[in-house]
Amino acid sequence: MKNYYTTIQASKLLGVSVRTVQLWVENGSLEAWKTAGGHRRITASSVDEYVEQHLNTAPQPTDENYILIVEDNPTVSKFYEAAIRSWGLDVKVKSTQDGFEALVEIGKLKPELLITDIYMPGMDGLQMIRSLYKSDLISADRIIVISGLSDENISERGGIPDGIDFFAKPVDVAEFKSSILKKLKLNKNQSTVELSL
Repeated sequence: MKNYYTTIQASKLLGVSVRTVQLWVENGSLEAWKTAGGHRRITASSVDEYVEQHLNTAPQPTDENYILIVEDNPTVSKFYEAAIRSWGLDVKVKSTQDGFEALVEIGKLKPELLITDIYMPGMDGLQMIRSLYKSDLISADRIIVISGLSDENISERGGIPDGIDFFAKPVDVAEFKSSILKKLKLNKNQSTVELSL
């Protein structure tokens, strides 16, 4: 797992400007060092700690319901987004590419549902879920995990926590849709258009 970020990567993960990250490094809020070429490298652990400390203080959006997709492959992510949007649900869909970025977005959006891959750069899906459980921000019945990893690889990463729906890739669209509707407590008849994955 990567143990540091560039200033630009940290700014994207934390949702702030590069200058803000530089200031946080200078005042000791983030732990960092400089390379021989003078570039800052911020430790992943300090970014992780910052995210955990600020998850519960991030502003909540007004009356909008979100589904957050965490998937590092943009093509797959867009596929899930298109499928969910085609079902005509009264929710907004947003995507992020790794666990750190997702933690920041979860703090901001308080999503109704989290759909995550496991194998991703930085913080993987299972590490992210464990961080979420510490913050008590989302319960297992609001999480869906999708992965192409073998059962053995998933076990090596700590396994999928109880109560979370799991789908192996490629996803069975009918079951995927049924799981989403059940978790959002919606009736199948509330969505009419189909898109195959």
